[in-house]
Amino acid sequence: MKNSGLNNQYLHDEIDLIEILRTLYSSKKLIILITLASALLAFAYLSQKEAEYQSTVILEVGSYNLIKGEKKIIEPVSSLIKKLKVDLVYKKQLEFGNLKLNGRKLNFNSIEDQLLEINYTSPSPEFNETIINEVITFSRGSHAQILVNIVNSFSNKIMAIDAEIGFLKNSIESQQESQKLNAINAIKLIDAQIEFLKNSIESQQESQKLNAINALKLIDNKIPTLEAKIKYLLRLIPEEENNLLLLESDSAALLLRASSSPTLQQIIYSYNEQIINLENQIQNLQQEKDTLELQVKSIAEGKFASEELFKLQQEKDTLELQVKSIAEGEFASEELFKLQQEKDTLELQIKLVKDQKSTTQPIRDIVTSEIKPKQLFTILIGTILGFIFSVLIVFIRQAFLKEQN
Repeated sequence: MKNSGLNNQYLHDEIDLIEILRTLYSSKKLIILITLASALLAFAYLSQKEAEYQSTVILEVGSYNLIKGEKKIIEPVSSLIKKLKVDLVYKKQLEFGNLKLNGRKLNFNSIEDQLLEINYTSPSPEFNETIINEVITFSRGSHAQILVNIVNSFSNKIMAIDAEIGFLKNSIESQQESQKLNAINAIKLIDAQIEFLKNSIESQQESQKLNAINALKLIDNKIPTLEAKIKYLLRLIPEEENNLLLLESDSAALLLRASSSPTLQQIIYSYNEQIINLENQIQNLQQEKDTLELQVKSIAEGKFASEELFKLQQEKDTLELQVKSIAEGEFASEELFKLQQEKDTLELQIKLVKDQKSTTQPIRDIVTSEIKPKQLFTILIGTILGFIFSVLIVFIRQAFLKEQN
């Protein structure tokens, strides 16, 4: 029973499919007519459609040099695109003749955030180029204003630095005037100290000179005495050496003399040691004599001065140099120097911005090309839609006729 029901269902479905094919075949003229009409409508639409043109240009964003040698673009392309969409498209809503600027047809594409691709599509190539030129003009004007703003910001900083430098100079001048007076008074005090110290040193040097001369006289007396002692010892040593030779020839006398203290060898050795000590004393006295003679000579030539006098003279020279620097306006604070350096840096940066040669401009001329519609594809789509629509009409018509019957 179950298999019989399935067969009847299959037979019923086969009868419905045949009925559908019969219905379509009987209405073939209507289907063909509607399909051809749809294809003709698509062709007529393409024939009547106005040709469109797309104009494209690539804009290079300008840049300016930084002091460190780097280049900085005037404005990121992403920021320029936002500005163009807001200020040029949505706010201004520019109109040219009977055509109106359409933001949907004006496209911006960023290329590595350095180049801006601009394209616009409309039925008029001239209008496309006008729109794109307007975008280029707007971008150039905007970037020129940005450069002006940059220069103005640097100029404002320079004005602020000038005011700070002026205030600092006035403060420094008052401080320097006070320092100058203090330095002059200090110089006068040092001059008095130097004069007093010189007089004291002169008296001390005279006393030192006399002491040195007396010491030289003593040394001159000591040296001949020591030299005479050396000569005497030099005479004794050969005599003792001869005595030693004589004793060595007589073993009994040598043994007797060796048992006594000191021995001849020790005596000869002590004589040699005394000669060496006397020579060292003479050498030391000679060195001392040279030192004393140099001291006497230095005092006589006025070269000898105390350490305290030297320090006072150095302090005086420093104060005189300070007074001279203040008088010539050479003295300046580290803060003033840094402000001047900052000002010079800003002025150089302004010059670099003003001298910049890389302006915002197209890298090539505007390229305009016609956008050709896909005729065969459009007609095919129209034909398929017409066929589907004709089949739908046939089924609706068939259902309507069944209801009437």
